[in-house]
Amino acid sequence: MTINELIKKYPSRQVLSNTYDLPAHFSEELHQHPWHQILFPISGLLQSEIAGKNVIVPHNGLIFIPANTLHKSVSVTRTQFLAVFLNPKGAVDYGHSFKSCLVSAFLKELIVLLIDQGLDNQAEQMTTNMLSVLRDQITIAERYEIPLLIPKDRRLLAIFKELNQQPDLPLTLAEWAVKVGASQRTLSRLCAKEFNQSFSMWRQNIRLVLSLQCLESKQSIQDIALELGYQSDSAYIHAFKGLFNQTPSQYRKRYLLG
Repeated sequence: MTINELIKKYPSRQVLSNTYDLPAHFSEELHQHPWHQILFPISGLLQSEIAGKNVIVPHNGLIFIPANTLHKSVSVTRTQFLAVFLNPKGAVDYGHSFKSCLVSAFLKELIVLLIDQGLDNQAEQMTTNMLSVLRDQITIAERYEIPLLIPKDRRLLAIFKELNQQPDLPLTLAEWAVKVGASQRTLSRLCAKEFNQSFSMWRQNIRLVLSLQCLESKQSIQDIALELGYQSDSAYIHAFKGLFNQTPSQYRKRYLLG
């Protein structure tokens, strides 16, 4: 049964939920739901398009999608995510603004608890109270802005898929150009058009965003740097700080959830 069918079956419920497991590079069709949706990756990375806006959603972030908003997601890597659906006619007013934000440890536990009891609304007032807290936590959560990774052009997409599987590939722009059948100038122009940045910066952002998953493991910063193709951990730390305004160790301590 699809979630929209569940919504029709339980129109008076305040909250419904589902879990999805997507293989790498899976792309949804544009769709919408009559209820608000919270999309929260447990693992992996999503690039989502919501009402014409594109965002990257890692495993410690979420997006709030207002009811009846067209959206679709592409899994950058194999991704498992939780989806919480919130009745816009329920007791809690969630507003109608899209938001991409960080997930605190408390917010994560609240979402998990709602999913655990999602279809069993015997304690209606308790559920309302929890949903009010959920709304407030999303309202105060820090917004999350990560550069986009997945290109539309087929030649850049071929490069992206290879770097996604093997981020330490040392190929130069000239070598990539030969490999995908395009000139260096064309690849540079396409990166500027799609991402408003150079080819080398786009490639670096791919490595850095992929490293967010590595940081959840017990790998050392040095091992992660080498796995990504950096010559040293200091080079990786410098690049990471340039994108995320903090070191990988600070990111681990502040954002990663148990």
